[in-house]
Amino acid sequence: MSTEPPKSTPPRNPVLVALGIPRLRLPGRNMSIFLSTIIGISGMIYYDRKNRRANRQKWKDHVSYLSQEPLQPNGMPRKVTVYVAPPPGDHLDVTIAHFTQYVKPVLTAAAIDWELVKAKRQGEIRHYVADQIRKERRGEADSRDELMKAVTNGLKYDTEGGVICVGRGAYKEYLHGLNEGWLGPLDMPAAPPENHVVEAQGLLENGEDVVQTAVEASKAADEGVVTSQVQDDKKSSEGDESDEKKDKQPPIPKPYISQADYSSAPTSPELARITSFAPIVYIPLPHILGFLNTPIRTYRFFTKRELADRCGRLTASVALSQSRPFATSIDLKQGEEEEADWPKKWKETALEKGSEWMQGFVMDDRIADRLRVYQLPSSEDEQKPTAQPSVKEQRSR
Repeated sequence: MSTEPPKSTPPRNPVLVALGIPRLRLPGRNMSIFLSTIIGISGMIYYDRKNRRANRQKWKDHVSYLSQEPLQPNGMPRKVTVYVAPPPGDHLDVTIAHFTQYVKPVLTAAAIDWELVKAKRQGEIRHYVADQIRKERRGEADSRDELMKAVTNGLKYDTEGGVICVGRGAYKEYLHGLNEGWLGPLDMPAAPPENHVVEAQGLLENGEDVVQTAVEASKAADEGVVTSQVQDDKKSSEGDESDEKKDKQPPIPKPYISQADYSSAPTSPELARITSFAPIVYIPLPHILGFLNTPIRTYRFFTKRELADRCGRLTASVALSQSRPFATSIDLKQGEEEEADWPKKWKETALEKGSEWMQGFVMDDRIADRLRVYQLPSSEDEQKPTAQPSVKEQRSR
């Protein structure tokens, strides 16, 4: 048996003893590391969200005076068109959430209406834009019936409009559709009958086999032998039913004109009468996937305040109608950093299939000269205008 005397407990504050508060002890090493990590991560998230809201509110306040401008009884608010497309390897919900969080609040603060054009497949935006332009060239742009025309003819619309493209893919498709619609033909060009020529050549080369097969089939029919045609019909009917179950969408029409033919295409009389198109703006959509890219994704998660400030500035330029001429050397490169984030396997497959997003970016000078890009002057990037001018004065700058 040990003869060591028992250790005496240190004296405690009688007040704490009377209140029933147990003895306070400092956490151990592992608990200290855990608590410090949790507190640090929570603090970074709180700091980023706080500044993100502050940046968003800054640009909302920058354009909020536009919503206070009086509107005539028969006047309609300004309306912009927003094109969204899913990032490669992900769903459309990602792009819509990005628009809702960074672009929509500024448009709402400025009392600007918008039309959201959603595309789930590549080429839909390009075909939609080009088809709308072809209808305008034919004089078919107004699709209202007689009743709607009688109701809306007395309304005054703000014809300035504007175009917002969220992401590099939507940005490229819109510009491709702009070139295709104004430089391409009004009707789908007839495809060369290359497949029919190849089939005819094959039939001529294997003529003997074709005749022999036909003779054998006729003999089998005379003898009452059941051929495989019934089985083929059953398979085709089963295949049709399976296709109907899958609800496959029709393929997107190919461009009416290739990018190589832009420069040689004649100037249409409809294009000659137009002096300028609706200005355009590119909204960045940084999106990267993959486990190996976790450090990049983590950094972007904690620095969303910078993205909110950038998107807010670009959207404020749309609300204030501040634009500059389209610069081919600068504006065609907008969003190139997004292509570096696209999955490698997706890009390899897209190159093999001739994806529109992986093609070169070509812009005809006749289209570029009539196009403008929304951008705030450097003097208005950070400072809210002290005097609140009217909408007409602000847009005439």
